[in-house]
Amino acid sequence: MVEAAPEAGSGLRTRVVRGATLAALGYLGSQVISLLTFIVLARLAPPAVFGSYAAAAILLGASLFLTEAGMQAAVVQSADHVQEAASTAFVANMVGALGLAALAAALGPVIGLFFHSGQISRAAAVMAGTILINAAAIVPGALLRRRVSFAFVMVEPIASLAYAGAAIAALAHGMGLWGLVIATYATACARTAAVVALARWRPSPGLVSWKTWRSLSAYGRPVLISSLLRESGSVGGTAIVGRILGTIDLGLFRSAQRFVQQANLAIIYGSGYALLPAFARIRHDELRLQRAILRSLRTLTLIVFPLSLVFIPLGRPLAVVLLGERWRGAGPIMMAMAGVGIALAFDSVTAEAFKATGRTRLLPRLHGLLPVAPVPFMLVLYPLGATGMGLALSLGMGTVAILAVKALGRLASLPIRTIVAQTIPASISALLMLGVVFALDRFVVHASEGGGLVGLARLGLDFLAAAVIYVAALSLLFRRSLLELIEIARLLVTRLDRRTPVVTG
Repeated sequence: MVEAAPEAGSGLRTRVVRGATLAALGYLGSQVISLLTFIVLARLAPPAVFGSYAAAAILLGASLFLTEAGMQAAVVQSADHVQEAASTAFVANMVGALGLAALAAALGPVIGLFFHSGQISRAAAVMAGTILINAAAIVPGALLRRRVSFAFVMVEPIASLAYAGAAIAALAHGMGLWGLVIATYATACARTAAVVALARWRPSPGLVSWKTWRSLSAYGRPVLISSLLRESGSVGGTAIVGRILGTIDLGLFRSAQRFVQQANLAIIYGSGYALLPAFARIRHDELRLQRAILRSLRTLTLIVFPLSLVFIPLGRPLAVVLLGERWRGAGPIMMAMAGVGIALAFDSVTAEAFKATGRTRLLPRLHGLLPVAPVPFMLVLYPLGATGMGLALSLGMGTVAILAVKALGRLASLPIRTIVAQTIPASISALLMLGVVFALDRFVVHASEGGGLVGLARLGLDFLAAAVIYVAALSLLFRRSLLELIEIARLLVTRLDRRTPVVTG
């Protein structure tokens, strides 16, 4: 049984806002679990273990995108014959996953040779099996997303709990890298099982069609290329840092990147989960689409900007207090990566607008710069070590974000100044917060100098001050923006319009 997406109408905005927020909360819950898990794991294993794992898993992200092949977005955007499209996409994904798993296993020795480690070689080959497991969840997940289903909120927390249990138990028994490999399998199995159970969908082999596959591929191919280009930036950064600076610096670099991205990905993930189906339903109404894009940017930046810039004053205390003294080097890298989350916010809205309007051919042009934009900055900032690499990543992604804004303006027929104006309240308020919190921590709180409960209390005081200052700045300077955030919160707790139709068949 396939549940159709809700129709556009008076209830759509409420459903989309609530769906996006609940998806964000679910993802945030999973990130909180992951963060707490990592804090425990950081006490059980040194940075080199996590660096070796990052090297071994270097191809998994790209393999997942190749398996998905843009089919998820194609199924979400499909206007009719959903069951036929879903069944065809599922078979295509599983066939592709089988071939990619074999290829990834075969490339394990090459990865080990690149990083000068036989253990990394073996771990990379073993983890290839997760590609097949993850592929089974792609189409059921697309159907949940198509419905803007609130049930999807449960998936990531379940997967994070599975990872936490497996990883903590394995590392506590001294399994090192292999403990993280086991946890990767536990996560893949838990996520796929949860998605399949929640979707309540099974493929119909009789509906698999070569014609449908060609149609889905035509739509999804640019999405696939775009995703691969975006992922290749992460692969390139991992390869450069691991090869040149070693697995210890790679462990610090990837852990810092994880902290910075986790702070924002819950919000960006939640918005992306709902923006594609929402934009797709109003894509033929130019005025409504323009308003939706501007509102999405305004709301997203109001949340993402402070979450990103707070790492500049508090990156070092976060590393020392939460992870321990041997992770101190991750602090300056977090500070340098503060611009990554901001860039991701612009990229998210632009990418979903491209997909919703069927202009997926524009995505490779946008994301084609992601692998190369940080390189010139890396060459200049290389003497700064992993911190310089983090700053290069921020600057490179910032360059791509500027291009994303220009592309979004052309797509929606919006002046650049109108798009940029949506970010002014968030920018000014977040910068004021940054300056005050930096001075407060440096001259009064000194969070990084305390350990245990004292350090946690000081760090909590810093974050409380950051929240109060940011809200106060919005209240004094941009009251309308603050009221808009309050309205979003009100919509979250308001019951859905019961008249919103749900069609099954």
